[in-house]
Amino acid sequence: MTYSVDVNGEYQKSKSKLFRWSLLFSLILTAILTADVLLIILAKEDYRINLIIAIVITSLFSWFAIYFFFNIYGDLNSQYRYFKGYESGIQSSEEVEILAKIGEICYVNGLYVYPLHVRSFDGLVARDRVIYTIDKDLNFVEGDKLTITTYQRILIKAEKHS
Repeated sequence: MTYSVDVNGEYQKSKSKLFRWSLLFSLILTAILTADVLLIILAKEDYRINLIIAIVITSLFSWFAIYFFFNIYGDLNSQYRYFKGYESGIQSSEEVEILAKIGEICYVNGLYVYPLHVRSFDGLVARDRVIYTIDKDLNFVEGDKLTITTYQRILIKAEKHS
């Protein structure tokens, strides 16, 4: 039984999402700035109401921009950088035994992942550690011995020993 993450597919999806959201933000910014300029230019002698409307619209957009860059764009950019760096990054391969699946979702390296408690064997020394998996429902059970490949502690490939 094997498990594998399609890194190139995930990279293309994250790149596409990042581009679409960046394009959407740019279009909204252009629309807001155009509306602000038109409200002020097309104002008659009493421009105060148009100025207040422009200030309110710009303030609301500013709060949206803060939310966008700290949450949406930050997550998408982290995912994109994770999958982009996979080819040139350090990947480690080792043999492990699954000790327990921990069901709580975590945020690691820009991805929402699930912890997996494993024991790795380095010669005569066994050490327990936590690695992460993108998929919640792995077909591996406690006690399975696997040969895994990880990148930044996130499981990319796994092969079960018979």
